[in-house]
Amino acid sequence: MKRHALVSTASLSRRAIVGRSAAVAAALGLTTRLRSAAAQDARSEMAAHPVVGSWRLNLAVDGAMDQEGVLVTFAADGTVLASVKPVSPAPPDAPFGQIFASLGHGTWTVVGPNQVALTLVRWQTDENGNYLGTVTVPAVLDVSSDGQGLSGSFTYDVADPAGNVVATGTATAEGTRIAVEPMATPVAGTPSA
Repeated sequence: MKRHALVSTASLSRRAIVGRSAAVAAALGLTTRLRSAAAQDARSEMAAHPVVGSWRLNLAVDGAMDQEGVLVTFAADGTVLASVKPVSPAPPDAPFGQIFASLGHGTWTVVGPNQVALTLVRWQTDENGNYLGTVTVPAVLDVSSDGQGLSGSFTYDVADPAGNVVATGTATAEGTRIAVEPMATPVAGTPSA
């Protein structure tokens, strides 16, 4: 009789452990599903945001004499790519003549129905390919109510190859969405391919 009592107790303990394990697994599964649902909601919100697409912007850097153009593409998954002119003259006191810029890579997030925040990073080298460091650009941008304009302000940090910030600044951006344009009509007499 005592032996039967021990077996019953052991079986109950195993059942209790299995039951608790199942409860923990169910709770973890629920947590994972909730996180997955929240991530899907965030992705849906991003995919539907009016900033998604490609833009042509003019940057007015505080203290600079002229504006600089930039092309920016916001993907629905939260990535952002930006192109500035690939080659610029170096500052007068630099030991090199030109600065070469990489494509800017970054992420963006929804701040409001027509507003996003982003951070971009791009590399810089001199004309000999020597790494000069990075330019990091955090910004907050607003999409116009018609979805065709984009404007806002940003700051930038220029860092040396060791990551030390050597210059900072501020600027504003304003531009328009890049839209599909109709194909040109071939000139009369143009041979077809």
